[in-house]
Amino acid sequence: MRLRQLAVATIAINLPFAMPLSAEPEKDGYLFTQGYYVQQDDDRAIFDDDGQGFRMGVGRQIRDHWYWETNLAYDVLETGVTGYTDYYQLHLGVDAVYRFRNQDQARPFLLLGIGAVRDDVFPSLAGKPDKDETSFYSNVGVGIVTPGLFDVGLKLRFDARAVFSEFHDGYMDQHYSIGLELPFGGSKVVTKTVYKETVREVPVAPIDSDGDGIFDAQDRCANTLVGARVDATGCVIEKQSFDLRGVKFRSGSEQLTGDSVEALIDVAAFLKAQPTLRVQIAGHTDAVGSAALNKQLSQKRADSVKAFLVQSGIEPDRMRAVGYGETQPIANNATPDGRAANRRVEFRIN
Repeated sequence: MRLRQLAVATIAINLPFAMPLSAEPEKDGYLFTQGYYVQQDDDRAIFDDDGQGFRMGVGRQIRDHWYWETNLAYDVLETGVTGYTDYYQLHLGVDAVYRFRNQDQARPFLLLGIGAVRDDVFPSLAGKPDKDETSFYSNVGVGIVTPGLFDVGLKLRFDARAVFSEFHDGYMDQHYSIGLELPFGGSKVVTKTVYKETVREVPVAPIDSDGDGIFDAQDRCANTLVGARVDATGCVIEKQSFDLRGVKFRSGSEQLTGDSVEALIDVAAFLKAQPTLRVQIAGHTDAVGSAALNKQLSQKRADSVKAFLVQSGIEPDRMRAVGYGETQPIANNATPDGRAANRRVEFRIN
């Protein structure tokens, strides 16, 4: 009957504290309140060995699984004689608590602590002076707390303690507790939403930056010029010739046009990417005018291209400039389109 009354009284006392606080009690700390039954040491010479008390305290996590708790407890140990009480006890203590398992599970725990207890004694004990006393006590215990209930993180808590007091000759009482544990630290319920990021791999088309037919991942020779033939590694093969597209000159002159400069920058990048390559710069003209003047003009144009590439950082001994004039046409000089095709500069790879 006393245990049932104790449980009902404990719940009634704790309900006013059960307000929505935080769903993460260990982060900000917690308040706990308990009612407990005392099984007294037989040496106290009290007839019915009975007692009841109330404990409240605060706790906080200090590291993984470890907590500290400060608590204040008050209990009454009865004699069993109507109208008389032997002990009124007030406890103030600190406990170290180790909790097993995770916070979203029921968590068994161990506790070990020390404190001071004030014993108010009435009437005097047989054979002992009638003396109130404050003495040292220690306690060790086990217990369990439930996972958080409802949306406020409220937990049920049960524990059993052996309390060793130095009062008089020393006593060992046993406390059996039931109560509530309430988080604090704010009035907002914390809801944590976890978003799972979905990463979808999108296939990327292979890239051929220089357009030589070899993808960049396999291309060992970058910046290949348009029209050059390459091997399986993207490097130019020997014994071939191709036009330097975009290289133009002013009419009747060896002076490069503005558009030619951009084309020759690409030619320089090509030669730098393949430093072992040696080339002949071949100048050609159409058949308009004398053969001697055309040969002279083609040589000057080939020399102009070489000079530009030398200024761009290409070693001069890798290039040989030769003017062929009108002697090697590739189209009919009788038509405007044919003559335009014959006015060209070639790269000849040795």
